[in-house]
Amino acid sequence: MIKLGSHMFFKKPDYLLSSAKQSLENGANCMMIYLGPPQSTYREDISNFKLEEFKKEYSSKMPLENIVVHAPYIINLANPEKEEFSKNFLIKEITNTHKLGFKYIVLHPGFHTKYSPKDALDTLIKNLKDVLEKTNDVIICIETMAGKGSEIGKNIEELKYILENVNSERIGLCLDTCHIWDAGYNIKDYETFKKILKENNLLNKIKVIHLNDSLNDLNAKKDRHANINKGKIGLETLQKFVFDKDFDNIPIILETPLMNDYNDYSIEIKMLLNK
Repeated sequence: MIKLGSHMFFKKPDYLLSSAKQSLENGANCMMIYLGPPQSTYREDISNFKLEEFKKEYSSKMPLENIVVHAPYIINLANPEKEEFSKNFLIKEITNTHKLGFKYIVLHPGFHTKYSPKDALDTLIKNLKDVLEKTNDVIICIETMAGKGSEIGKNIEELKYILENVNSERIGLCLDTCHIWDAGYNIKDYETFKKILKENNLLNKIKVIHLNDSLNDLNAKKDRHANINKGKIGLETLQKFVFDKDFDNIPIILETPLMNDYNDYSIEIKMLLNK
């Protein structure tokens, strides 16, 4: 089954109800939300999220397992100076994700800042193990990054190192097509790229996909999303992810820019499914 949807606004007063309603009107059957502002620690009590009303009205068309949570950007488990704050906040986010009945949370691996990439990777791994010990069930999906600034998780070697050393069924990958392209992986040569994933035992670790075109040339290391078929990757390649049987039942999430001051994801969803 193809699971295709988008990032959705998640806000008062209707929270899950309004997000699911708009997603379904767009032709989606999955979606991604933040549980609060991605650059802030402010969080509403989850009792306000209209979960029971959502279950009654929409859960048959938008099952809870099809709703992905994105962790806030202010978390950096790779920085020793921010690790206690980052761990505690992520634990709260995962706890709430679990209480709501969602299965996946996407996490940016972080920045090495003034530390070496190796030290940052090892700090991330140590902190992920601690977070896993203090939470239940939810799978943490490490997002593939573009390599801008001091980002870690920017190549296959670093991603493999993280997953192998955490060594948990509750750690997976979120593959972002814009990021992986900007990081230097030519996904237009689709079968070769998949071969790289298989050889590194990463294909079966992909639990979520962020499907975005890129404004940049291959290996630009800039991370600038483009609308579907408006960038350097193109519709033909992005459709391969949608129709790949290896990605059946994996939430594929659009994070493309606004069009005409809002994002009518229905246009891009129709485009991707029209093969």
